[in-house]
Formats: sequence, structure tokens, C-alpha cells
Amino acid sequence: MTAAAPSVRRAPAAELAIALVLLAVGAAASCVLASAWLTMYVGPVPLPISVLAAGAWSLFLVRVASMWSGRKIVAAFPALVWILTLAAINLGPGGDTPVSIGLRALALLAFGGLIPLWVATLRPSPVPDTHRR
Repeated sequence: MTAAAPSVRRAPAAELAIALVLLAVGAAASCVLASAWLTMYVGPVPLPISVLAAGAWSLFLVRVASMWSGRKIVAAFPALVWILTLAAINLGPGGDTPVSIGLRALALLAFGGLIPLWVATLRPSPVPDTHRR
């Protein structure tokens, strides 16, 4: 006796839209928190641990986004939101730049936005699962 193969359920557009909104909120919050903690010091030594945390979280968000759809733009969406949030933070009113230009800001941009964007666009998608579109 053979059993029929179970059908693969596709994620509805509304479900994908809600997932992308939640991923965007997570990316924006991560960027704001990483920027706020970028100037952390332990004694006289700068310790920008938020750079590594932002990179790990952004890679996680890109991985989750790539599970919802096989399209590269969906996988890159959290990284793009992260980069746009960082740009918006520095274009604030009055010319304030919370993330001052320097090595720490460059590391934050690279680890939090550019590396996850590169992973999302150049890495092959993970194995399809039940809610892949």
C-alpha cells in the first residue's frame, strides 16, 4: 500500500506581507540599538560589541526571510531595511550624526548591512519547506 505524497502548502500573500513587516521591524530595531551601543567603553577601551550582535541578528533575519520565499529580493529585504535605517538615523534633523564616521561606523555598516545583503543575494536559498512561496 502506497500513500500519496503530501501537498506542499504555499504561503499566502498576506502571510508573506506580515512576515516581511515583522522582519522589517526587527531589522530597524536592531539598527537603532546597535547604533546606540556603538560607543560603549569598558574603562578606557572601546568595545563595540554591538557590531557583532547586529551582524549576527541581521544574518538571522536574512535566513528567516529566505525561508519564506525563494526570491532574492525577499531574502535581502531585512538587510536593505537595516541599511536604510542606518542612513535615516544619520540624516536626522539638525545635522546630527549619532553614528559618527569612523572605523566603528564602517564596521557597523559592513557587519550589520552589507555582509547580510551579500549573503542574501549571492548564497543559494535553503531547502524548500512547507511555507515556501
